[in-house]
Amino acid sequence: MPKYKHLAVKTVALADIAPQKAKSKIETPRQRATRERDEEIVATFNEAAALPSSEAVAIELRGDQKLPTMRAAINRLLVAEGRDLSYGVRGTTIYISKGNIPGGRGRKRTSQPRSRTIEALPSAPKD
Repeated sequence: MPKYKHLAVKTVALADIAPQKAKSKIETPRQRATRERDEEIVATFNEAAALPSSEAVAIELRGDQKLPTMRAAINRLLVAEGRDLSYGVRGTTIYISKGNIPGGRGRKRTSQPRSRTIEALPSAPKD
């Protein structure tokens, strides 16, 4: 190699400068439980998608499960997967189906996030 007056130059093997592989982080018990629950919920989505729209999959909550947590997890996964499934809650049971869940309050609970704003209709010109 030629001598450089202002630089310190040397040759290096490319294997020596390759980035080190990142160590995989160990899941905490809470993260593991969340991942396992999400996998089970996605499996129920698959079951509900395979059924006709007149049938539903029922998820009964155990004593240690909270309804708001399960509803949030189901809604989050429905939005993430973009499935055309509906869900409804009756007591401590959550129903997931391709069809509408009867007995709702007039709106369909689906994977489509609803908007908090009402779109203004164009006003008609006054005569």
